[in-house]
Amino acid sequence: MISILEQLDKPEFRPSKSDRAFMEYIRANAHAVPHTAIARLAAAAGVSESTITRFAKKMGYDSLQAFKVALAEELTEGTNRYIINRNIQAAESAQDTGRKLLDANIGTLEKSLQLLPDGLIERCADWIREAPRLRFIGLGNSGFVARDAAYKFYRIGMDSMGLDNSHEMIIMASLVRPDDVILAVSHSGNSNEVRQTLGLAKKNGAKVILVTANRQASMKAYADECVIYEAKESLLETGSITVKIAQFFLLDLIYTQVVKVMSDRAIENKQKTAQALSLLYDKD
Repeated sequence: MISILEQLDKPEFRPSKSDRAFMEYIRANAHAVPHTAIARLAAAAGVSESTITRFAKKMGYDSLQAFKVALAEELTEGTNRYIINRNIQAAESAQDTGRKLLDANIGTLEKSLQLLPDGLIERCADWIREAPRLRFIGLGNSGFVARDAAYKFYRIGMDSMGLDNSHEMIIMASLVRPDDVILAVSHSGNSNEVRQTLGLAKKNGAKVILVTANRQASMKAYADECVIYEAKESLLETGSITVKIAQFFLLDLIYTQVVKVMSDRAIENKQKTAQALSLLYDKD
């Protein structure tokens, strides 16, 4: 029988919208599902209890309890067999692992591109291009991606700054003005520090763009636009290249769209900054 985790990627039935929401919840919280009561599962996933019961049967189990037991056994077995995720095994060669990682990263980019609604990137780019000030925020590995993006926009002449410290972020949010743009990068979409920052920035009139992998992110309540990417990571994959590639890809896509519209001005500013940087390396 095909495993539960494999069925989540390639279900043997046509999942409803509610099924997909619960499947997404399982992917993100697989280890908690076997030990969580149905009422809490329903509330956390944003679906009804009857949806969860029907879903277990669609997956081939007589009851939700049977589904939970099977999932728990599968996760326990996976812990013993797999190093990073269920596709990579300890005994395989580095070449085989490299091919699997490459395929996974390509798949991540393709899925992330497919998730983009028409016009979303163009709207985000227009806001950024017209913003008096542009601030990128994120914590941990997402903070690294945010600062990289801020630097790109800074190089083409925009008032752009990247922040990856919660104290600096909340101070910044207290000082933003209407039409400033805050772009937050958060894989989970549930960081309290980033959520508080976005709430304050929104209260002060800033436009908010959220880049996340979580369709049910609590931060969405403060976002004017939400850019969703497809990337999963296990415990040992935290901060994995797959997640960063998806984040870099979407921010580069927004950046490229801005440059396409700015055109000559972006090129001129990039040349000016390149010439300025070259002064640091000129020999006397």
